[in-house]
Amino acid sequence: MTRVSAWRSRDFRRLWGASTASALGGEIGELAMPVLALVWLGASAEELSWVRVATFLPYLVLPLWLGVLVDRWRRRPLMITAETVSGITLLGIAGAALAGWLTVPALVAAAAVLGAMSVLHMLADFSFTPQVVSRAALPDANAKMTATYSAIGIGGSGVGGALVQWLTAPFAVAINGAGRLLSVVLLRRIQTHEPPAEAPDTSARQQAREGFLALLRHRVVRALAAEATIWNLGNEVFMLALTVLIVDARDDGPLVLGLIFMAGGLGAFLGAGISARLTERFGYGRSLITAMLVGNTAPLIGVLFSSDTSVTSLVVLAAAFFASGFGTGIANSQAVTVRQVTVPEELRGRVNASYRMLSWGALAIGALLGGWLISAVGGWLAAALGTAAMAASTLPVALSPVRQMRDLDDGAPPAAE
Repeated sequence: MTRVSAWRSRDFRRLWGASTASALGGEIGELAMPVLALVWLGASAEELSWVRVATFLPYLVLPLWLGVLVDRWRRRPLMITAETVSGITLLGIAGAALAGWLTVPALVAAAAVLGAMSVLHMLADFSFTPQVVSRAALPDANAKMTATYSAIGIGGSGVGGALVQWLTAPFAVAINGAGRLLSVVLLRRIQTHEPPAEAPDTSARQQAREGFLALLRHRVVRALAAEATIWNLGNEVFMLALTVLIVDARDDGPLVLGLIFMAGGLGAFLGAGISARLTERFGYGRSLITAMLVGNTAPLIGVLFSSDTSVTSLVVLAAAFFASGFGTGIANSQAVTVRQVTVPEELRGRVNASYRMLSWGALAIGALLGGWLISAVGGWLAAALGTAAMAASTLPVALSPVRQMRDLDDGAPPAAE
């Protein structure tokens, strides 16, 4: 398998720049939003869970319909619209917080808008990237994107924690909004021609159904969707519990939480960096499943060897985040490429929409479950239950035809039943 550099495409460099600006702002906002709710607004764990539910509920109810939209419309204008609305909403949240007007219900409503725009952007971006680069350069493009997101996880989490700690959460949210608007500027400079989609012969409902059924019939993508769904469900419980435990117990909670996230980002960056080489040597199946075993199991081990927010426990958690990030950094870039090239282009948006509905929709359920578990059994037991689900998520892929894949050409023939 010969690697082709995606950097040869000028439009890919612009797409990469737009994604980087958006992701950097999002990484800062990922920490700022919970702290804004917990510290600035004095929200309880249950109220924080509702903010998280509002963020991820659009992934459960909107992807099928937005997937149809992505397959019917040009993708770049949809990405620009999503980033513009997100940027304005985030700046509005920051302004309302500083003015003393922000309430928990208003934050929940804003989180729902941000979640909806995130769904639209993600679906459009997934289908747009293969149009910007050639098939031969696609694995390199996805590896570079994954490595960049991981690098942002290294610096962004630490910077986000410091900004929240020293400048307060509203200013960190405002920086997130500025990053989204910078992304809009770069997206508008992309010149890749997108031909208009052919007028569909079927209704939007039928098209959405076709995409969902195509995912269920595709043994490879179906297994990856099951893994991502279970992992996200457990991870949301874990992250909600960890955030409440650390922020409530320590005055330097936002900074400490950011440093732990940095460890995960560093691991993911290193993992993404060797992902292509592992694929060349061992093939997609073996390297993907091994990486998932490492990445999905490490958080459970970290929680089992932690019992409080002392320095020792925090170091153990940081090490677990590093190992988890390393495994997921390898696996994520491979899994994205497999999903992109084994699904026909005319179905790509809708199949990915179905995939996101299952996998990211689980985050809304995980947020509800996490808020209930923290109140019912305590933060540490809730974290342990969440990480146990993450560890179990590897099974659907390990038992699927993915384990037999040597290269991308092995993904298509056995995919349909």
